[in-house]
This record gives sequence, structure tokens and C-alpha cells, in this order.
Amino acid sequence: MRVKLDQEEWESLEQATLGEVLAEISDRAHARSRLVTALRLDHREITDRDIDASLMLEPASRYEHLAAVTQSVEELEHAAWIAAGRYAKFLRKEGLALLEAWRAGLPRDRAMNEWLGELADYLEFMEGRRQGAVSEHATSLGFWVRELLAAREREDLVSTADLLEYEILPRLEG
Repeated sequence: MRVKLDQEEWESLEQATLGEVLAEISDRAHARSRLVTALRLDHREITDRDIDASLMLEPASRYEHLAAVTQSVEELEHAAWIAAGRYAKFLRKEGLALLEAWRAGLPRDRAMNEWLGELADYLEFMEGRRQGAVSEHATSLGFWVRELLAAREREDLVSTADLLEYEILPRLEG
């Protein structure tokens, strides 16, 4: 089997299993401080869900090509930050729609609960990206989310809308 890792190419050993070839790819990528982000086995994309014990034990010679693409941790982090920025914009847009309903006296509790769950995912990402140190942005946003939850529990429509409009949504502008 012909193996390609980014621009490097080689022939796998005739008796190698697919698992052994994948381990070699992983070792070579790790040696360059890179992570494998895409695999193509012959003409089929392979994900981590496709990799199971039976696939790993198959003879590599059964296939013609295995191509792997890697990225550095820095490239992956940069892409994650870009995605987080897009997600914050999405959350802000959805939050503005909820705010309009809240201000009209028509709280959409189910939609707000779903939105708060998505906001919690965003906060978790933001806190995790600071490598253990909670960012000021995530901390302040987390504080205001807790305040909003308390206002909702008190069924204080005005405070809930105010917290959403003046404290939470502006922090999602980027």
C-alpha cells in the first residue's frame, strides 16, 4: 500500500496491518508536533468512527492508498477560535430574537432554555481554551448568565430582558 502523510510518501511493509500503518502515521505526525485531521483510504474518507478492531487488523496490502493530512496544534486552535467567533455571532442573533419576545411580554421559555444550553456550551469552550485559567470574558459572561437565571427563577421579566440586552448580548459581539 502506498502511504502519504502530507507531502511525505512511502510503501508500507507487505505484511503490515492497517493498524500498524496508522500507528506509523501517528508516530510520524507526532514527531513533527502535528495531529492527523483527515484520512482517506483508497477513495473513502475515514473518521474515528470507522476505525474499529476489525479494520485495524486488516492487511494493509488489501488497499492501494492511504493518505493522511495533518495540522499543527496552533492551526487547530486558530480554527477553533474562528469557529467560536462565528458561534458567538449566532448566539447573539438568536438572543436578539428571544429579547424581542421577552420585551413583548411573550417569554419563550423552551427556546430560552435551548439557547441557554447553547450559551453554556460556548462558555465551556471559552473557559477550556484558556488552558485552565478562566478568561475574564468567560468569567464576566458566566456571572451575568447566573444573574439572568436568578431573574428568570424570580419570574422577573424586566430584569431578565435587561440582563440579556445590556449584559449578555453585548459580550457576544466579539
